[in-house]
Amino acid sequence: MIERRCGICTRRIGHTAQLVFIGETNALFSREPPLHKHCAAYALQVCPVLHASGERIEVALTRSYEVAEERITGVASDGTFRRAVYPLHDPAARLLAVLEFYLAFPDTPERLTGPKWLAECAPKLLP
Repeated sequence: MIERRCGICTRRIGHTAQLVFIGETNALFSREPPLHKHCAAYALQVCPVLHASGERIEVALTRSYEVAEERITGVASDGTFRRAVYPLHDPAARLLAVLEFYLAFPDTPERLTGPKWLAECAPKLLP
């Protein structure tokens, strides 16, 4: 995610290329890395979980994003983890909490449901 690599093919995504994040409707961030448009189209067509989610899955299109760190800060009395979000590479965060995920915050994304994006905007895949 930090290196702007596609979560499907792992190749770098160009600095001016449009990025695709797939997630739940109106999500403010993604725990998954960005995708190339072709890789996102492929994932939405072949992943049974994404395909079955229909309108609940959203595609967020953007050209840039900010990365932050989600860290575990402690354990509650019921055994669940307490978490906090820190700026990327915050030196204090390393002393205070354990890194769990990187989070991508897309900059002003254009949002479409997965099915609508596939039908109207996604690149066509070869048969």
